[in-house]
Amino acid sequence: MEAILGASNNIFDYLLVLLIYGLMFIIMRYANESIELNFKNSYRFLFVFWSVLMFIGNYVSFLFGVMSFLPWLNNFIHSFVWVGLCLGFLYAGCYKREWYEQFLLFAIFSFIVKIFENLILGTWDFNHYLGIDGKYSYIIAMSLIDGFYPLISKFILTLVSKYNKGIYIS
Repeated sequence: MEAILGASNNIFDYLLVLLIYGLMFIIMRYANESIELNFKNSYRFLFVFWSVLMFIGNYVSFLFGVMSFLPWLNNFIHSFVWVGLCLGFLYAGCYKREWYEQFLLFAIFSFIVKIFENLILGTWDFNHYLGIDGKYSYIIAMSLIDGFYPLISKFILTLVSKYNKGIYIS
């Protein structure tokens, strides 16, 4: 059960993490109440693309020693609920903004979520990253990496839109 929930975690810890995701989503909705009709297919595509990529990528990164282990339930909800649903929604609302605003939005939201996951579940717990020591260096580095979500998403949508006319990019 430890591989699924993590050491000394229970279902209530995960409900608290989902509450944090929900609160972050409410904040995201202040900037964008809904997904534009012409962007819904792009949102669906990005949901599947990022959710699956992150779920597999997080585990493979752990196997290669560049990430801490995310218990399976944490990896699943982080990948599918946070990255797929929430960050996908954030991108649908900010993809027309300047690249640096997008980068900062994604890095900041990701930092907040990773801090809460660390406090509640004990995950994101490397004490170093890329030779930089410190309790938060790993969380900061991973949050900055998440800041590239918009840039990568735009690139992927541009590629896919050549083959699928239902995918929208501005």
